[in-house]
Amino acid sequence: MTRMTEQLPVFVYGTLRAQQGNYRRILAGHTVRERSASLEDYTLLGSVVPFAVPREGRRVVGELMDVRPEVWNMVLRRLDHLEGYTGAEFDSLYVRRRRVVQCADGESVRAYFYEAGPAHHESWLMDCPEVPGGDWVASGFARTPSSPRRAAVRRSSRRRLA
Repeated sequence: MTRMTEQLPVFVYGTLRAQQGNYRRILAGHTVRERSASLEDYTLLGSVVPFAVPREGRRVVGELMDVRPEVWNMVLRRLDHLEGYTGAEFDSLYVRRRRVVQCADGESVRAYFYEAGPAHHESWLMDCPEVPGGDWVASGFARTPSSPRRAAVRRSSRRRLA
């Protein structure tokens, strides 16, 4: 569920990064600027799809996407749908958060990003491997990004939450 929200850049770290499958489906052609960035005090867990979870002293490597204003609402709706964000934390696969990210040029920017839903922190997600260096693409996990895999993960997590 997408509520009216202020337009901020979106920090992406997995299948939404440039050249990945969901980037091509949702973000390609809809950004005015894309730049390398990182999110401090979070780590990535997972191997099929990544989940960002708080972890002091770690960092997640990704990209900051500035979405064109005229398509902002549509893109945010699509992102929320992809990430299983319902507007409520307890039943969302991912939760949309606002955090400050660090751009490669040193600029600090407030942005949205999607964190693993709280129900996953104490459940099956903690058994997932940590992504080396917090970089899902460089780690080799990004071999074959695809929506069917993400759908399978989403179905599996819903069964475990029930």
